Parts: sequence; C-alpha cells; structure tokens
Amino acid sequence: MDSPQRLQQPVLNEKEKLDLRVRAAERAHDTETAFGKAANEAAVKAGEEAIKATILINGGSSVAMLAFVGTMASKSLFSSAQLVQITAPLICFAFGLAASMIAAAASYFTNLMIAGSSSRKQREYEFPFCRETAVSRRHHVAGEIFRYIALFAAATSIGCFVWGILKAQAVFSSLSGS
Repeated sequence: MDSPQRLQQPVLNEKEKLDLRVRAAERAHDTETAFGKAANEAAVKAGEEAIKATILINGGSSVAMLAFVGTMASKSLFSSAQLVQITAPLICFAFGLAASMIAAAASYFTNLMIAGSSSRKQREYEFPFCRETAVSRRHHVAGEIFRYIALFAAATSIGCFVWGILKAQAVFSSLSGS
C-alpha cells in the first residue's frame, strides 16, 4: 500500500514571515476601514431619513390642524375662545417642525466640521502619518457639539409631535363634551 505523501510546508525565513504578517495586517486594516466607512455612511443616511420623518410628521400635522381650524372658523361652528383652544396643538407641531429644522442644520454642520477636521490634519511621512493640529482638534470638538445638538433637536421634535397629539386629543375630548 502506498502511504499518503505528506505535503512539505515551505520553510520561511524571518523576513518572509514578517512580510506575510504585514500583508495579513493590511488586509485586516482595509477590511476594518471599509466596514467603518460603510457603517458611517449608513448612520448618516439613517439620521437624514429620521430628520426627514420628523419634518414630515410635524409639517403634515401642522397643515392638517391649519385646514381643520380654517374650516371650523369659516363655518362659525366654534366660538373664538374654542378656536384658540383648538390651535394649541398647532403650536406644538410648529415647535416640532422648528426643532426638526434645527436638527437638519446641526446635522449639516456636524458633517462639515468632521470633514474640516480631517482636511486640517497635518500630513507627514513619518508614523503616525496624520497628526492633529489645533485647528483640526477645534473642528472635531465643534462637530461633536453639533452632533449632540442634532440629537437633542430631533428628540425634541418627536416629543413635540407626541405632545401635540396628546393636546389635540384633550382639546377634541373637551369640545365634544361641551
């Protein structure tokens, strides 16, 4: 019977082993960089869509309330005091719309500051190859501040929408009971 032949492993010297590790590390670094870039793009897109949604729900609610109040006023179905009461939810939706616009602007400035931070780093031919400067650091900090402003404004917008819905329900309940 023939015995299975053992494959001989090539013998590598230290430089060849180092080269293999460097290439493996570079592949791992490239994979991680690509993942980070894709995740960042997905986060930015999701944030943009969330802000668009808050603009849509608060803007749509404002238009619906304006149409309802206009119809009620033109038909003289409610007194002036009741019409003022009906407009209260409109104020909530308008504040929500304003908060959404602040979130959109802050999101833009977040991206602008982060890009500015990157472009203002000092490029060098010695490790670590890119170094922060005082200006790049300030842009980075400003980007983080705008990011938190955008998050707070978007959450405020959602809160205003919920508050407007609850206020509208309370107003309509009180008017139907009168």
